[in-house]
Amino acid sequence: MINNLKHITVGLRLTTSQNYGKGHYARCNELAKELNYKVIFFTDPDYVFNNKINIVNESSISSAKQAVQYLKTKRIDALIFDNYNILPETIELAAEIGVCAVIDDYKIQWKKPLVFATNLGSSISHYKRNTDVFAGPEYALISEKFYNASLKNKNFKIKKIHSHVLIQMGAIDSKNNIQKILELLKLYKCNIKHITIILNKNAPHIQKVKNLLRSFDSSLLLEVKTISQMINLYREHNLIIGAAGVSLLERVSLGIYHLAFSLNKNQDINLQSFNKFKLGVSGGRIDKISKIDLNLILKKFISENNSQYINNNSYNKMIDGRGSKRIVKIIKERIFQNA
Repeated sequence: MINNLKHITVGLRLTTSQNYGKGHYARCNELAKELNYKVIFFTDPDYVFNNKINIVNESSISSAKQAVQYLKTKRIDALIFDNYNILPETIELAAEIGVCAVIDDYKIQWKKPLVFATNLGSSISHYKRNTDVFAGPEYALISEKFYNASLKNKNFKIKKIHSHVLIQMGAIDSKNNIQKILELLKLYKCNIKHITIILNKNAPHIQKVKNLLRSFDSSLLLEVKTISQMINLYREHNLIIGAAGVSLLERVSLGIYHLAFSLNKNQDINLQSFNKFKLGVSGGRIDKISKIDLNLILKKFISENNSQYINNNSYNKMIDGRGSKRIVKIIKERIFQNA
């Protein structure tokens, strides 16, 4: 019966502000692909996509008026929120109108919307006021390509890559954490053969990063545009340093051993489980670490010079890249029940 709903359209109200990076877009795009792009993205003001997605600009970063109106007038069959600027009360009201879901990283005690908690440490037990909760990394909204590539990791372990550093602290890195890391890595540049930085060409601090990279013998700064390119970069580097958001889930799915830092509160739950299950090295919340402690963490990690592959990664099996399929199936079931 679900297959009869071929013509559904789902609205996605997501954060698209440059200040918040591209994690929200990345995971909503996984939903869009699973829905064969029968979606409308409700975005922050004046945001432009260079692809086939249908978008509607909201009036402000905290507005969802148009998205809710589309749900009310049945121009969309369901509305999914992946946006922390929208008031919870607004989302609760939307859930009274029609099929409404929220992607939650904060363990907010929702009442009426469907809840998808997709982080490593997410659990149904975190939500006491709502029984319509789907929690855990099996719902992680990342590409299946990472898991498929992990099945071939043993073919790459024999390649001896030493002292190749890859830093991935968010596409925008608005707080310039990359500069903080590079300034300390300069102290150990004799132990670094090559360093690659992943950063959007419009990142606010990109020139400072370029200047610092001149201190290293071999370096590269680039913007990654495809999943295959990202996987290849992981293969070519053995010392990987990254943020604990969506990209951490991708790295864990791929079975990549790395050093991870949380950038904000919504990434903390990922990092806690990452540390608990020894999936790599937890650096903690980077904005709360002293320069001395950060230096010690980086020095130890660089000196380890391990393989970038985890030998036994249970989460690698759980984060199989099918989270979008599971979520879309649930959304379609709810639409059918409401039809």
